[in-house]
Amino acid sequence: MTHSDRTDAVFEAFHGLADEEWLHVLVSSLGGHEVRGVRMPEFPPDDLQREIHGHHGEVSIHEAHVFYREIKAYCAYAGRPVRPETSVLDFGCGWGRMARLFMKDVRSQSLVSVEHTDRFLMAARRANPFLPFLQAGLVPPLPLVPSTLDLITSWSTFSHLDEFLAGHWMREFHRLLKPDGLVVFTTQSRRFLSFCAEQRLRRASGMQLEHPWHEACANSFVDEAQANSHFEAGRFLHAASAKRPQPQAHYGEAIIPRNYILKAWGGMFRLIEYLDNPVRLPQVLIVLQKIE
Repeated sequence: MTHSDRTDAVFEAFHGLADEEWLHVLVSSLGGHEVRGVRMPEFPPDDLQREIHGHHGEVSIHEAHVFYREIKAYCAYAGRPVRPETSVLDFGCGWGRMARLFMKDVRSQSLVSVEHTDRFLMAARRANPFLPFLQAGLVPPLPLVPSTLDLITSWSTFSHLDEFLAGHWMREFHRLLKPDGLVVFTTQSRRFLSFCAEQRLRRASGMQLEHPWHEACANSFVDEAQANSHFEAGRFLHAASAKRPQPQAHYGEAIIPRNYILKAWGGMFRLIEYLDNPVRLPQVLIVLQKIE
């Protein structure tokens, strides 16, 4: 059986399922390699999942499914519903959980993921050999043909990239998208400033922080009043432990205000949604549509 055949077996078996039924299939696949006689992608080790998301297994699948449902809803709202032939790129894919969600909706030849971190990329390839996972450099370009993508998704990558990289990748997305193509991604909310302050208070009180990421948060946006002022002014907020010219300085904690998007990227994209609703998603959901 060929690579394409195995991948399309998942599509053919589950394409008719409702999204909630598909969620149950993915959760069921945690306990074995086959569901309904179809070989499913495997999962990377729990500790690697926790390193990326802070959780693993069923919790991670449920979180991804919430984002997946939002993506599909906004694609339909924008008049570009997800179909089997929709060309999708997942940017900053980690171990590939978002691509796994779209295997029900999109044929394998139309579904590509990219990742910069070598360890995560290898984990994605080992867990899901049915789909292509490409190496992304720190900066563009990607080895993809211009104006060929319908949809680009990115969960919690633009909550880490600095203004320099975010701008370069948005220009690359504009190059790769078809006319009226969509970018659906997340960034941290303004509420994240309070979360960082809370981690500092917990640390100062002698409490042990739960995850290394919480330590990074405690060291971020230490001047909370100034950060709030910058957000009000529509400035890109970024905090990193490393300093330039170290490459790590480009990666830290990021908050992108709505007004920044309008000013910096408004010439390339139409802003369809800037949703800051923690009941629906823990991060801000941003939907952009390419302008020619």
